[in-house]
Amino acid sequence: MNFNIGDWVLNNKRIAAAILAVILFASIAFYPQLRFDNTPDSFFIQGDPTLEMYNKYKDTFGSDEFSFIVIDAPEKWTSSFINKIDQLTKSIESLDAVTEVTSITNVRYIQGLQGAIDVSEFLESSENLTESQLLNKRTQALNHPFYRDLLISADGNKVGVLAETELRPKEVMYKIELAENIRNIINSETYADLNPVVVGAPIIDADVFKIINTESAIFGSLSFLIVGLGFYFIFRSWLGVILPLTIATFSIMFAVGLMAMMGAPAGLLTPIMPGFLMSVGVGSTVFLLTEIYQRRLAGKSLKDSISDAYSHSAVTSILSVATTAGALFTFSWSKVKPVEEIGLIMGGGLVASVIFALLLIPLVLSWVGDIKISERLRKTLTARNVFVEKIAEFVYRKWKLMLSLLVICIAISGWGVTKLSVDYYYIGLFKEDTNIFKSYKYVDESLRGAASMEVIFDVSNVEGVDAKSPELLKSMATLQREMEKKFTDLGLESYSAADLVMEINQALNEGDESQFRIPDSRQSIAEAMFLYESSGDDELEEFISQDYKQARINLRLKYLPESNYAPLYAFLDEFFAELKNTSGYDMSINVTGVIPLWSTLTGYLLETEVQAILLSALVVLCVMVLVFRSVLLGTAMMLCNLIPVVMVLGAMGFMGIFIDPFTLLVSAIAIGMLDDDTIHFVRGFLKHLHNEPGTMLTSLKHAYTNSGQAMIFLSMVLVAGFLVYNLSGVASLAKFGTLTALAIGVGACCEFLFTPAVLIACERLGIIKKITPFSERAAIKVGGRYEV
Repeated sequence: MNFNIGDWVLNNKRIAAAILAVILFASIAFYPQLRFDNTPDSFFIQGDPTLEMYNKYKDTFGSDEFSFIVIDAPEKWTSSFINKIDQLTKSIESLDAVTEVTSITNVRYIQGLQGAIDVSEFLESSENLTESQLLNKRTQALNHPFYRDLLISADGNKVGVLAETELRPKEVMYKIELAENIRNIINSETYADLNPVVVGAPIIDADVFKIINTESAIFGSLSFLIVGLGFYFIFRSWLGVILPLTIATFSIMFAVGLMAMMGAPAGLLTPIMPGFLMSVGVGSTVFLLTEIYQRRLAGKSLKDSISDAYSHSAVTSILSVATTAGALFTFSWSKVKPVEEIGLIMGGGLVASVIFALLLIPLVLSWVGDIKISERLRKTLTARNVFVEKIAEFVYRKWKLMLSLLVICIAISGWGVTKLSVDYYYIGLFKEDTNIFKSYKYVDESLRGAASMEVIFDVSNVEGVDAKSPELLKSMATLQREMEKKFTDLGLESYSAADLVMEINQALNEGDESQFRIPDSRQSIAEAMFLYESSGDDELEEFISQDYKQARINLRLKYLPESNYAPLYAFLDEFFAELKNTSGYDMSINVTGVIPLWSTLTGYLLETEVQAILLSALVVLCVMVLVFRSVLLGTAMMLCNLIPVVMVLGAMGFMGIFIDPFTLLVSAIAIGMLDDDTIHFVRGFLKHLHNEPGTMLTSLKHAYTNSGQAMIFLSMVLVAGFLVYNLSGVASLAKFGTLTALAIGVGACCEFLFTPAVLIACERLGIIKKITPFSERAAIKVGGRYEV
């Protein structure tokens, strides 16, 4: 005897209600553990070698978190202007979590003093400086290798204030408070004429936190409204609206609890989740309610309608959700942690949605008592049936044409796929009209400092060589000058201990510009470093490890797509290989920092995309073969589901949209979602063909009227739900919404036009006859002629 979950719920209402309550309250119990994290570390799985190298760098040289303020500077410096900079510097320095602030007023300035050096502030006091002295100071700043392009632009029109900040792992509220305090200061009337712009990790993390909270609420609400209106149009009943929305809301609540339970932080991908579950999580509800309404339309009682609908569609709904969730679970193999987490969370939410649907629909309908089919609703449903039957007749007549169009679409899309690229552009994730994007672009165009990279020379395994060795420092200086000359398009500026040693050497030689070089003897370098450390300034510690076995070069570059940095990486690899050969040292030279982290992420994205498509296709194939009991038919239907995905990837290739953490989700999600329609449609078709032998056309009409309507209207709701993401300030999230909507729209068209044509082709080849025997083949007059 077959188990019918609809009958079980109707006979065990209290147990079903208790199960629902336990799932919901268990999820809510984890809510206090929710947190936010948007640091580069949060994108990598613990143990990742690139992340470990980055953390090792921070352990040795300290936090690389900073806020960077760019302000307008007059052509002629005045005491008033310098005092404002000094006041701003001190105001920022007084804020909690700020460890050090450097500006053109307090930056260290090295002068020779009778065989020694004096390290003081560049502008200790501007009050007694004349106009000519201020002009001289401005000229000095413009010519200084450390100040230029960091604290003052090459044309002198901008100056920068660099605020180094603490890094408190797994905390975000201090960043939000810090960003707010910095903005309160720079936006005050005192500094209005300086037109200040601020960027940096604390600033962007605070802004992303705001985006996540705001957009999650907006997209959830808009999806709620769209789904509600869509379902009212489908069912013309408030019950048909409230039930799906309730089930979707419960699935979101479960997913949020699952996120907290997993310890997965909220991040840039989080706003996808509520809208996705609000739109996709109602799929099972739509198919089940449609089946129930169709049976009530046929005159069956509510109880029989529920029992028959569950007998026909419950298993199909479970299998279709299993494939969508399975496609999302394939992201658990991703090395991009937010992608891994969002896949597990949304997959878990979908599993919960089908459980809620199976339990809640019979409960609510039994409490309501009955579904009234008004004459108006009866006419509407009947008209829809007539409409989809006409589509069935058209496809049946023109199935060869449909297959020809399918081949053409695949060929064109395949060409587009060859143009597809993978890249990662963190600032490019945001729309050009957002404050984040405009601020970073402004900084890139005026000063260096928006993005950073670190080159670490490690001679721990080399005896007699350390950061005091002339050959090591000269190699670093040579690398710096070659990079700055070769990569002007990246806006590359560098600074290291080698620069500091050259500056000290020049100061010790009465400021002679020819002495801005690395001394030839180890003793001279050691003396220069000792004099500098004795001055009380600790800058040397930021560039050399305590044992002098590691030295770093800090690179400041423009924020660009990661592919733009590929020539730089190739140059570094070539330089390192040559250096190791010529020196004979067993040294290691590592590249780390935020930019290399994003570059590594780009490689992981391609790996994840290929892996997700293959695994998702495998999951769908297994389910299709299981459902249809045929390897050939299951493979054919799986390939039908891949076609819309190939079309979308092809469109991405033609439009120049590269794969990033958002767009890579599209393929697997689309594969998982589109098979829902296929399973419902083809399973209904095969069942009718087996139970009521007749013609292909009759069974196609049955599939169109029973599953086709749900497919059409659910697709419309999903397309509208995903297009909502275009309102996001995150450009990649908007692209994700558009591409997913495109995949669903194209998938619906393929399901209505191409899938039936493939089924007819399979029938002509005898594939369907082998799995679903039927004997009667009556001739039906279609379009003025008879067809079998």
